[in-house]
Amino acid sequence: MLTPAQRAVIERVEGLTRARIAPRAAHYDAVGTNPVESWRDLWVEGFLAMAIPREYGGLGLDMPTYIGAIEALAKGCANTAMTVHMHSTVHRFIEALATTAQKTRYYAETVERGKMFGSWGSEPSVSLSRAFLVETSIRPVDGGYRIDGVKHFCTMQGGASYYMVWCALDGRQDMSTALLQALVPADTPGMHTDGVWNTLGMRATFSPSVVFENCVVPDDAILGQPGMATQVGVAESFGLGYAAIYLGIAQSALEFASQYCQTRVFRPENVPIAHDPTIQRHIAEMAIPLEAARLLLYQVALQWEHADVAKRGLLASQAKYLATQVGLQVTTTAMQVVGGRSASRDWPVERAYRDLRTCTLMPPSVDRMLEVVGKAALGVEVQMFNVGAVAPIKDVAG
Repeated sequence: MLTPAQRAVIERVEGLTRARIAPRAAHYDAVGTNPVESWRDLWVEGFLAMAIPREYGGLGLDMPTYIGAIEALAKGCANTAMTVHMHSTVHRFIEALATTAQKTRYYAETVERGKMFGSWGSEPSVSLSRAFLVETSIRPVDGGYRIDGVKHFCTMQGGASYYMVWCALDGRQDMSTALLQALVPADTPGMHTDGVWNTLGMRATFSPSVVFENCVVPDDAILGQPGMATQVGVAESFGLGYAAIYLGIAQSALEFASQYCQTRVFRPENVPIAHDPTIQRHIAEMAIPLEAARLLLYQVALQWEHADVAKRGLLASQAKYLATQVGLQVTTTAMQVVGGRSASRDWPVERAYRDLRTCTLMPPSVDRMLEVVGKAALGVEVQMFNVGAVAPIKDVAG
């Protein structure tokens, strides 16, 4: 399915992950801080620029190669994979929406200086799976634009150098004409956080809430025109990368369980439990769905470049849904196969279980993905995100 050149790139990521990134994963999980050393290693090898076009000094990876690289990273450290995927998706938005001057400026920040870019869209009172609504406002002021609002799950807070903040122009609710993205430098006054991030898994993505109060950014921080962000087929790629991360985590759990079964002997038997037909069945129940989900993911990735926005929404929904279901099944079964020892924080299968259960909660939800796939099968027009005017909330008591 992959060419030798594509495979060579992925093998480089696999080698770097084994040697430098995977050995740090447990530490970053334990302390819950941004994996900055792993970012630095990826930058030195050019992999922070995977989604930056070659003419700007990046690798310009096609989608199948990129997906393979993200999956390889996730096998070693889910947190590093997730943060790099977020960062890379911001680069895709820059490619789709930015001016030539903006591309020259922002791409150089990563290529030459190893700077990270985060994407902050989630908000406390909005479910992006129900309606793509943003309440954080952005308004023109002297010298640029002013941002006010609250963001939740602000990945890489304190670690990235720029945050792509999803805003609504003048606080309007019709995202088809109001949605606007601003690249906010990390040192911009007016951003405040309590720094609270104490979660089940994905602890090293460090994603506390952030409040924006009179946060002013210059004119050249704005990407594209209002409403364009969901019309360029980039937002859908979030789901594609998530699917790769889920499968990478699940693969790591399967490999750990398999190695455990090949070496573990329980008395009075004198052979490893890998010889037990029940164990063999459980391993097969993990391996077959995982391979099927991977085949679908790469099939989707091969179609990505020539798919329109609606098609990309369908493709991403298919891949993310199956990866979610399979990932949850595999990590749960791996825990069961390994047994009580799997609950130990010293064993990586426990971390895989926590990380997978946590990151599969990211939008779009399972219900939304099934809606997208079901409508497509029935010939009903649908997009991955419900973008448009939102009716005002009614007073329930009235």
